[in-house]
Amino acid sequence: MHSVLTSILFLMLTVTAVSAEELVIFNWQEYLSSQVIEQWEKETGWKIHQIFYDTDEMRDEVLASEVGKQFDLVVIDSISAQLFGKNNKLLSITRSEVSNLVNIQKRWIQSCGNFGVPYFWGTVGIVYRADKVETKPVSWRALIEPEAELIGHIGMHEDFTDTLIPALKLSGYSIYSENTDHLKAAYQLLRNQLTAVLTYDYVISYISAKPDDDALYMAIGYSGDQHTLNDVTGKDSWRYVVPEEGTSLWIDCFSVLSHSEKKKQALAFINFLNNAENAAKNAEDIGYSTTNNAAIALLPNEVKNDKSIYPEQSVLDRSEPYRIISDKNMSQRNRIMRALSKEHETK
Repeated sequence: MHSVLTSILFLMLTVTAVSAEELVIFNWQEYLSSQVIEQWEKETGWKIHQIFYDTDEMRDEVLASEVGKQFDLVVIDSISAQLFGKNNKLLSITRSEVSNLVNIQKRWIQSCGNFGVPYFWGTVGIVYRADKVETKPVSWRALIEPEAELIGHIGMHEDFTDTLIPALKLSGYSIYSENTDHLKAAYQLLRNQLTAVLTYDYVISYISAKPDDDALYMAIGYSGDQHTLNDVTGKDSWRYVVPEEGTSLWIDCFSVLSHSEKKKQALAFINFLNNAENAAKNAEDIGYSTTNNAAIALLPNEVKNDKSIYPEQSVLDRSEPYRIISDKNMSQRNRIMRALSKEHETK
């Protein structure tokens, strides 16, 4: 919690000086094409200023604070979009305001609950360095109980949902289990893993801060992360796999903050982003699965046929869609993450 509050104070200093013709976006790092931004700025004269977060917890804490009023747009997971939307923090978006909603695939259209436009989607899995990991991981066990040569080279992620996925799936439980004993069992597996863990920073944040670091070999990550990691490091060593036990299916939304004084331009930016050509360029540059059906037709074949980004139905069949969990369950998961993070810091 201390780190979240520190981040909020930092953001207060970062986003105070904003020009009149500038949109401020709260986003994951490396999650919006610089070329698409340049095209927007060229066409409209409006600047884009991005502030980055590296955990869902940090993002949600900031959005719920006074600092959240500094942002015009946010990239947010589908569950949080619905929760913040119902609490009047996000603007309800209609097709009359964003005509390019017509390009979004029907399977995703309701994911954001009308409080945003579906942006990218994908799975949670394992990213690993093919030059360091001799055998391609096929199970979550490779991450939770790594081989001796990988101990001290494992990356996790401080997220109360996603970090528990490997342990829950290995135990044969649902990712969104409300059973206290299931969560306790998952905690014990993750506690046993601690000696193998190098960092609890999101893998892209860790590598972006230390592009020459050679200590991280394998980590929990998201489909598409491998392309960003290869771009950041200037190598082609990172790979991605969905473990055989199954995983979750995530969807991110591009949303407008209800308190933004630049709603018209914020909506115009989302519409611009969902123009078929712009959406295709963005998806190709960033390397994640677009929800924009018109854009898919414009993607190069090597992108469309990349099974790590656009997985086969068998992978989707063993993937659980993100869903809302109870406040009690969320509290228990947060306690688990705080305990793991604190114990890791002491090692």
